[in-house]
Amino acid sequence: MLFSPRVRLILSLVAAFFLVFVVLRGAFFWFFLSGLELPSQELWHAFGIGVRFDLRLALLIVLPVAILSLLPGLFGLRRGQLARKLAVAWLALASAVACFVYIADFAHYSYLEERLNSSVLRFLTNRGDSLQMVWESYPVVWLALLLLVTLAVGAWLGRKPIAAFARRPAPGRGWLGGTIAVALGIYLYALGIMGQTGTVPLRWSDAYFSNNLQVASLGLNPAIFFYDTYTTGTREHDDELLAQRYQRVAEYLGVSNPDPETMTFARSVPGQAPQRPPNVVLIHLESMGANRMGLFGNPMEATPNLDRLGNEGLFFPNFMVPSSGTARTVFGLVTGIPDITWGGSTASRDPQIVNQYTLVNAFKGYERLYFIGGSAGWANIRGVLKNNIQDLELWEAGDYDAPNIDVWGISDRDLFKAAHQRLDQLDPDKPFIAFIQTAGNHRPFTIPDDDSNFEVINPPEDKVRQHSFLGNDQYNAVRLLDYNIGYYLNDLVANSHYADNTIFILYGDHNDRSEPSQHMGYSESLLLDKHHVPLIIYGPDVIGEHRVIERPASLVDIMPMALGLVGLPYENRTMGRDLLDIEGPSYAITFGGDRSHRPLIGLVGEDYHLSMYYDGDNARLYDLKDPRLEADVGVDQPEVFQDRKELLEGLYQAGRYMLHHNRP
Repeated sequence: MLFSPRVRLILSLVAAFFLVFVVLRGAFFWFFLSGLELPSQELWHAFGIGVRFDLRLALLIVLPVAILSLLPGLFGLRRGQLARKLAVAWLALASAVACFVYIADFAHYSYLEERLNSSVLRFLTNRGDSLQMVWESYPVVWLALLLLVTLAVGAWLGRKPIAAFARRPAPGRGWLGGTIAVALGIYLYALGIMGQTGTVPLRWSDAYFSNNLQVASLGLNPAIFFYDTYTTGTREHDDELLAQRYQRVAEYLGVSNPDPETMTFARSVPGQAPQRPPNVVLIHLESMGANRMGLFGNPMEATPNLDRLGNEGLFFPNFMVPSSGTARTVFGLVTGIPDITWGGSTASRDPQIVNQYTLVNAFKGYERLYFIGGSAGWANIRGVLKNNIQDLELWEAGDYDAPNIDVWGISDRDLFKAAHQRLDQLDPDKPFIAFIQTAGNHRPFTIPDDDSNFEVINPPEDKVRQHSFLGNDQYNAVRLLDYNIGYYLNDLVANSHYADNTIFILYGDHNDRSEPSQHMGYSESLLLDKHHVPLIIYGPDVIGEHRVIERPASLVDIMPMALGLVGLPYENRTMGRDLLDIEGPSYAITFGGDRSHRPLIGLVGEDYHLSMYYDGDNARLYDLKDPRLEADVGVDQPEVFQDRKELLEGLYQAGRYMLHHNRP
């Protein structure tokens, strides 16, 4: 025969696993990427890289069986009954684990548009809430049955070829021939695991040959990528590069007394003492992407209340959150530092950096309140809030006279009721700053049975998907969030003592995965849609006439702008700026966070967008008037390219520095 029994055994097992993984890669492309306009040549290249990762995983799974096939006597597969049972059990277990990883990967990408990585381990810190969310959002029973079936198939897959190997006699090679055959087999096996010839194995970074994370996603294997991200620690700032870029960053931020020795970023704002300090209410719009709103051209009329507020207040059409994720947004809002931590966690979960200076404390003489419908222990939000905000009155699960409707606690309607009731009880002569963190526009997209008149509507699914929504569940969840905003402002606040002296700041915390649309322009074309969210400042009796502020804005700018509108003095030490009272350009900074092993960072200006990897590699400059992914204009605009690259490098390094040097 052409191949020995051992080679046939190994080849049959590797081929079976490899074929399944390649089919799953094809399914991944079909479900998530097939409808996108991506360069076909890059997609084929990424697919080829991914196939080699699939081969590596198949070879690693079969490796214990291959080793057992080489062992002599009762320790090997030919004569050892126990060895054969262990091999079959291993293949069954590996099949079930691989199935679980791919299920998690598809679910992870369907929501966050990122391949499975070690950041999912953060959910283990909130096991109860995480398990409840999974139970309410996914067909857990059917998936469990699939895992059991996969376990049985894996056992069947291994039992037959192993039994056939044990029945066949060993080939009659001499000592020299046997040694050469084994050595050659080991070399080829190792070469397959390496993924390429040479001394450097195929690595995750090979999948990032393009500046397009969607293309890179096709080149990754979820099991191997999870391991790679798990074994990578958090990067610290680069002292040398920060020193080189400090002056540029200090100039941009307006540092009062720049000093490269102390690396200070402090600047003082005198303020204008108001006769009647206005209240401030910040409303956190869960998963509200700009592409879902009529303000940005979406014709589905899902957000009539928010659209009206944007057309009457201060509207920022080019507002970005630095990182995608609720916990990251809360941290960035409170501290003024983009959450750019890596290593499978968030800044809020890191005990070494949870203690931070915050501009919330600059609201001197104000009551400070925070309302969240679920547990503030999620992602250690409680630690960030209570540890840093002085005299904070925190309301969370267990503090409300309302039932929990799902894993995220009480409904947004009940949350607004409770928040309004408490705010209306406060001393009218003492101002307050309050945060209301909604959660309804989040899986499992629960529509509560309550006393509202909200009606679910179900347009044709294809029409909904044409305009950014993943389906009617998400469409109605967005509608419900908007409905509750209208209920709070029109039905509750309108009759309160704080109605005419309050500034309402409404901001999206991040966007989630979206279907392609035709109305978002550069943010969708340049893959910024997860960062692009609404920012509306409303309060006609306080802020005056409606304005559209076209300049790019960032999450970290919210607190300085709030203090500027109120008129209080403050010392700013981090990245935010009062965009209503500055001269010169502004930029929105975006960071990939720990969602990928080699995140992209970006600088969105009024004219250009600069994108690069965190280490400065593969930097590209895009003209926002011609936002085609292939249109890198850096060569045509060398001065702009160099200036934006230096500023982005400086802001990224400054952000990493601030995480550890922003103590109260």
